[in-house]
Amino acid sequence: MRSYEVRVTSSVMAQIWDAVRYVRDELCMPQAAARLLDEIEEAARGLSSMPNRFHAVGVEPLLSSGVRRMNVRGYSLFYRVDETSLTVDVFAAFYGTPSDARIRRAFQSGTGSEQ
Repeated sequence: MRSYEVRVTSSVMAQIWDAVRYVRDELCMPQAAARLLDEIEEAARGLSSMPNRFHAVGVEPLLSSGVRRMNVRGYSLFYRVDETSLTVDVFAAFYGTPSDARIRRAFQSGTGSEQ
């Protein structure tokens, strides 16, 4: 079985940390925040094996670019698989189900920084 290198943009990490801080500080649930971080990190690491197992996003230009979506505890992680270099690039993380336009903006920016 092939192994892929998983790369997560700094903006995606910032989005995840914002969510973790919110749960920890605003909701006063430090254990839940730690579990959330662990689950998202574990899911992202899991993309190193069989990353194509998640559904492709069905909206252009993402569909033809091979963008896929993985859900983790209410968050949607969007990524692209490069079979040539065996890499997975996670470029956006959103809470809930974002609109097609929001996904397109994140894809076009390549950073997932749309809030």
